[in-house]
Amino acid sequence: MKYYDIDGDGNITYEEFIRGLREPLNERRQKIVRKAFDLMDKDGSGFVTIKDIINIYDVSRNKDFIEGKKSREDILKDFLSGFEGVKGNRDGTITWEEWNDYYTDLSMSLVDDNHFVAMMESVWQICEDEDATVYKE
Repeated sequence: MKYYDIDGDGNITYEEFIRGLREPLNERRQKIVRKAFDLMDKDGSGFVTIKDIINIYDVSRNKDFIEGKKSREDILKDFLSGFEGVKGNRDGTITWEEWNDYYTDLSMSLVDDNHFVAMMESVWQICEDEDATVYKE
């Protein structure tokens, strides 16, 4: 029960159950996930925060921003909290562990390594090749 009940509430949610079944990322996937994290962690602090993404995440086309329902900071925090997963504390700061957990969960739905790597390259505009810094289509 403790293995599956991540939040310790005495219940096992679907997400907690699925998380218990997942495999860790293999070395190839782990490397590209780390590369994406390092790209986002602009200041090298070991965390991804609003400060890291404020100049690269454009909120100007977000409906809630346009309608004045949410501030730029609220939208950026919402974006970051999406990476926190089941164990996340929704503090707007993404740790390496939270980032890795997010992509380990996502990895379950992409069984082919080439597809997973291509998705990461496309989303984060990075290249798996160690010497390359920018993904080229």
